[in-house]
Amino acid sequence: MRIFEMILIFAHLSTFILAYWTDAKKVWLGAVGVNLTVFILHGIFEGFRYQMFFSYLFVILFTVYALAKINNELFARKIPKVIKVITVSLSLIALVFTSLLAYALPVFTLPKPTGSYDIGVKYFHLIDEKRKDPFLDKSSKKRREVMAKVYYPAKKDESKVFFSYFHHSSELIRLLTKHYGMPSFMLDHLNLVKTHAKENLQISNKKQNYPVVLFSHGAGDSMEVQTTISENLASHGFIVVAIDHTFTSAATVFPDRVVSAKEANPNNFNTGDLDAVINQIMADDAKFVITKLGELNQGKMDSAFKGKLNLDKIGAMGHSVGGAVAYNLANNDSRVKATINLDGRVYISPKKDAKNMSPFLMLASDSGFVQSLQKREGLLKKFEDMPKEEQNMNLSMYGNKKEYKKAYDVDQKNTLGLVQVLKRSGNLFTIKGSDHMKYNDIGLFIESPLRELIGIKGEIDPARNLDISGAVISTFFNQHLQGETNDSLESLIRKYPELKKVDLK
Repeated sequence: MRIFEMILIFAHLSTFILAYWTDAKKVWLGAVGVNLTVFILHGIFEGFRYQMFFSYLFVILFTVYALAKINNELFARKIPKVIKVITVSLSLIALVFTSLLAYALPVFTLPKPTGSYDIGVKYFHLIDEKRKDPFLDKSSKKRREVMAKVYYPAKKDESKVFFSYFHHSSELIRLLTKHYGMPSFMLDHLNLVKTHAKENLQISNKKQNYPVVLFSHGAGDSMEVQTTISENLASHGFIVVAIDHTFTSAATVFPDRVVSAKEANPNNFNTGDLDAVINQIMADDAKFVITKLGELNQGKMDSAFKGKLNLDKIGAMGHSVGGAVAYNLANNDSRVKATINLDGRVYISPKKDAKNMSPFLMLASDSGFVQSLQKREGLLKKFEDMPKEEQNMNLSMYGNKKEYKKAYDVDQKNTLGLVQVLKRSGNLFTIKGSDHMKYNDIGLFIESPLRELIGIKGEIDPARNLDISGAVISTFFNQHLQGETNDSLESLIRKYPELKKVDLK
């Protein structure tokens, strides 16, 4: 809970005590004044939110009641004790409920970036004229469109305000919330969260140019939920290009409209292995964005970025299926010089000359993924090992047992290929107590124990998980894209006891 929220609840509780101990008009007027003052200050400096509804209702009802009570005729009337007890009891229950709700769904502060640079942010609308959008009706001639959010090292400017989280788009927040099966209004308070970046700052001139890192989100997420990691990396002197992969994100905010994932045509892909198809589309998006970065660096899209991107030092990272995109680029795009996969299954096998693929690191959650890699187990189970209900579900997806077996064999091949790449690189790490959704900001959205009830597990605090992840990411890219050797991954293991290096024997 925020400062004025806690003060407001404390003022309510103090009001109950005063109401029982005295009928003095000055005391009641003072209580009204305190409640109204804190209420107004809370609204001005923090912003109102629905989680505090019963607190706001208390202020209004208490003010009306107190002013009425101060009237001489009402003041003389005695209220039956039983009504007082019932009223106070219901009010306390309501305030406890609103306090728990405000705690469980916090207006949190994003973890502070650890680098020395201020952070600027700018959005770009990119259209690939060479590709039709594969998610739209086959009769559609619309080209593939994506949004990119560029975080960059910036000059300090105290006159600008910090940028709002989620581009201050209530529609985007509600579509993401609905995608996760929650009531659409449940995360409306995210509009009150501020980032550590400012829009349209001048690019820092501390260096002639900066290495570039592409960032792809997970399926059904948004590039906005990668804000913490993106800001932290930009503060260390990188230009981070977060890609919003249209129709694989919950929703995409274009300059003139918001597009939901539900607008995609589900009949376009007649395959059980839909994840692999989507992964390739996202990889093609990333390759297209790299090409467009050349235009940006030439000043064709925004003169402020002219010559500021070091396109000889491009990295890629991603979370979940976005991590598989980074792995895809590491194997198939020579422009990418270093890659990180944040807890993502993979959908391709490395080439025979994988010894020459770019340096690769993987952070895997210890809530099952690390163990499956150690056991060489893929995402798909053996058909014979599944219960009947699961077998029937997969038969409906893949058409028949033979097609499922074919997909299973491909999945096993991809997993074994990933294991070999990780054995060669020696860069498989996990964070003790981590979970899949703690490698992005979503773990911050809901406090424990409600967090566990919606399936986000692991005992480590999400902010701590992001701090450790950010340190690993910046250290790895500093080594491979900036040539810095001051910090090492081994030194981070000593600094963060939760960080473990996994040996794949």
